[in-house]
Amino acid sequence: MSAEEGKVADLPPAPWITAQTETLLKQRGHAWLLQGPSGLGQYELALQLIRAWLCDQPTEHGACNTCTSCHAIDVRSHTDFCILMPETVMIELGWPLGEKAQADIDDKKRKPSKEIRIDAMRDAVEFAQRTAGRGRGKAMLVYPAERMNHITANALLKTLEEPPGDLKFVLASEAAHQLLPTIRSRCL
Repeated sequence: MSAEEGKVADLPPAPWITAQTETLLKQRGHAWLLQGPSGLGQYELALQLIRAWLCDQPTEHGACNTCTSCHAIDVRSHTDFCILMPETVMIELGWPLGEKAQADIDDKKRKPSKEIRIDAMRDAVEFAQRTAGRGRGKAMLVYPAERMNHITANALLKTLEEPPGDLKFVLASEAAHQLLPTIRSRCL
C-alpha cells in the first residue's frame, strides 16, 4: 500500500466502518481495543474515531472531514495526535518517522523496525504529558498493537492506566491475545 492509499480522506469509509464509528463514539471511556482478523479495517476505524474526537466540528456520525483538524490528520501533521507503529508500517502507510529514526535509517545505521520501538513509546509518553495544542484533547493510536514487546507494552501501561488530561487511546490489533492481559483489561 502506498502513502496515497493509506490516507483516510481519499475515499469515504466503508459502510461498516461508519456504523462502527457511530456506535463507538456513543461510548464513554478513554481507551478502546479494536480487534479482529486482518483486513477488517481496524486501522481505518481507529483513524475515523480519532478524526471525530479531534474534529473542530464533529457530528453524531463522526468527523466533518473539512476542518483544519481533519486536514491536519490527512497530511499527517496534527499536533494532538500521536501514532505508534513499527517503522516499516509507518513508511508503508505514509506516516513520517521521527527525526532521529529517519536520520538513522537514511544513514544506513539500521533498518526500519518491524516492532514498536521503546524510543517511540518514550516519545509517546512525553506527548501524553504535554497540554493539548488545539483544545479538543489528544489521541494516541497504537497499530498493530501486538507489535509491542513487553518492555514497550509496560511503558504504555502506566499512561494507559492513568491518562493525563483528555487523552484517548485506540489500540488496533489482529492478534489481541498477544497483548498483555493488563493492557487488554484497561480497554473497552
